Amino acid sequence: MPRITVIRLLKYRKWTEELGYDREWIIQKKQARTYDILQTLFSKKNGFVVPLRYDHYLALSNGIDKETHQEILTEIDPVTPYGVKIVSIAHKYPAIGQLIASRLLEEKPGKIIYLDGVEDENVVVHIDFNSVTMYTEMTSIFESYMRILELYDIVTKYVFQLGGITSYLGGDNMLAVVPENKLDELLELIPSYLKAGVGLSYVPRKALLLASKALTIIRSGKVDKRFLILRDEDV
Repeated sequence: MPRITVIRLLKYRKWTEELGYDREWIIQKKQARTYDILQTLFSKKNGFVVPLRYDHYLALSNGIDKETHQEILTEIDPVTPYGVKIVSIAHKYPAIGQLIASRLLEEKPGKIIYLDGVEDENVVVHIDFNSVTMYTEMTSIFESYMRILELYDIVTKYVFQLGGITSYLGGDNMLAVVPENKLDELLELIPSYLKAGVGLSYVPRKALLLASKALTIIRSGKVDKRFLILRDEDV
């Protein structure tokens, strides 16, 4: 049951509409700054903020206790227009965990809701789309971006059905966080034109490190595999 934390920017629509019509550049700057600060705060505690919607943020947060979440809330609150609300929950299935957190954001009062639970390994899958560089050279930047979004949509549907969540990381990379008991099934479903490094660790940043290392090994040609799984003991 890895821990995930959902952060909501309060009164987001009210804030955007107060900016007038020439606002989108301001919104994008504020979102980028908020994401940067949150990523810094969580990564210092070995967590990781998964890029999703930028009026809501989702963090992998194993090992980060309620007091530390309160400290993060205290630091990020004055940076945002109307403050934030945080819900943190441990659940075997990340997709269900974020669903419960979403409901609690709506229904339960207070600025921070922290539910105790048993925390175990994060299973992070770093997926790489094959031949995107070549495709970009043959077509264009925007056409290759469209192709990436198509592939992302396909994989996201697989992952969500298995109880996981995904995020587009930029370039030709995406991230999936899945239940450990569904990992083999996901790897069987992933189309042949994709490759993936998998990292398993209690510590979120370590799981990401292992996934990136596994993907680098595949890209180097040192192993003749589309998938490689690394655990804490492998480093």
